[in-house]
Amino acid sequence: MAWNEPGNGKDPWKKKDGTPNDLDKIVRNWQKRLSGILSGGGGPSAGSSGGYILAVLLLVAWALTGLYRVDEAERGVLQRFGAYTVTTSPGLHWHFPFPIETGDIVNTNVVENFPFRTEILTADEQYVFIQMVVQFRRSDPVKYSFEVVDPEATLHDVTESALREVIGTSTLLALVTEGRDQIAPSTREILQATLDSYGAGITVTSISLEKLDYPQAVQAAVDDTQKARNDR
Repeated sequence: MAWNEPGNGKDPWKKKDGTPNDLDKIVRNWQKRLSGILSGGGGPSAGSSGGYILAVLLLVAWALTGLYRVDEAERGVLQRFGAYTVTTSPGLHWHFPFPIETGDIVNTNVVENFPFRTEILTADEQYVFIQMVVQFRRSDPVKYSFEVVDPEATLHDVTESALREVIGTSTLLALVTEGRDQIAPSTREILQATLDSYGAGITVTSISLEKLDYPQAVQAAVDDTQKARNDR
């Protein structure tokens, strides 16, 4: 008669003496261990308490990421869901952490150097190589952060445009003689007016003309002009 036929009365998972076999013990032991892990080492209340503590710790850590400090030369520009909310003054501040609020720290006092070089065609179709340094500061933190996508790329493009306007309306001889001293101030005037029209939040403090190179073919004419000016 097979073991599972009615009336057999025998359990194949028990030994002949009626005690559970080794496989049954292993299964029961693993069930107990799994239950202990899921309950946090104790009863159901211990597991719930551990979950609450972990949630509170994570919330505190998230809240602490909203702390920030603004130095004396800086201003904080806060955004809520990408929209401007407030400008904060120097000191220790807190804002709702990401993704609710974000902040930019903008230094409004430091003057930075922006090196610029390019090759431009003059009014009489002569190429000149210009190298200059534009000094600027971020005078309006809100406009600097929001009005233009890339303020420094804008500064580069507007500087080149202003310089082309100055160089392109003058002859080479005029530029390398009496017009040389006017290149930087004229460029700065046009540059600042354009930046203001864009609302870039940038103030150009000065422009220094470092280098002005021109073809050697016109060197003799330049020398003659300089000599004539010195003889006056």
